[in-house]
Amino acid sequence: MNLKSRYVVPVTVVTALTLGSCAGAPENNAADQAPSTTATTATTTLTSAAPTTATTTVIPTAQALSAVEEATPVGPFGTDRVQAYPAPGTELVISDVRVGSHDGFDRVVFEFSGTGTPGYVAGYTPEPLQQASGLPVDVNGQAFFEVMIQGTPMGMLSPDDALVQTGPMDLASGNIQGVTHGGVFEADTQYIVGLDKQRPFNLHVLENPARVVVDFQQ
Repeated sequence: MNLKSRYVVPVTVVTALTLGSCAGAPENNAADQAPSTTATTATTTLTSAAPTTATTTVIPTAQALSAVEEATPVGPFGTDRVQAYPAPGTELVISDVRVGSHDGFDRVVFEFSGTGTPGYVAGYTPEPLQQASGLPVDVNGQAFFEVMIQGTPMGMLSPDDALVQTGPMDLASGNIQGVTHGGVFEADTQYIVGLDKQRPFNLHVLENPARVVVDFQQ
């Protein structure tokens, strides 16, 4: 697995919710093992398997599947937008963003410190724009996948945190050609993932620590 992490620097950017997710330290190519072995099993698939519809699959509250980043896809791939609300009281701060390639899929991981389970609104957008401002977002690629991660209050951000800086991040792997941080507005953090083309994806949430994981089918 080709793995690259980048810490990037605070600038809170205001942007509008448009459409609404393999470790911070080097890891082996198989999995990212968190400290806890306790796993909460979700019975709901977080993505739709329908490849051509433009509907949104909504999960009432995001559920963490487990504490382990598996080196195999967690569920079926689809192209529908997905959405889930954060657990009540969720307060998270971004701690790492990383990408990697596995057998059959490419992965981007957004890792957080804090408490609770993040929510999300995610799917493809024809034009990458910052939330709130509506300004164009600079991101490499021919297709653009937007991830809005909820439960990340602006008040918890440190102005000295490198990961708060907006703009392109030095991240690419396989068909993932770029990742750009669009900024944080209120409690929503925006990322745009650039790909070579629209590819079916699977989004899931992991715990200990909280992570939003997006796998793109190769």
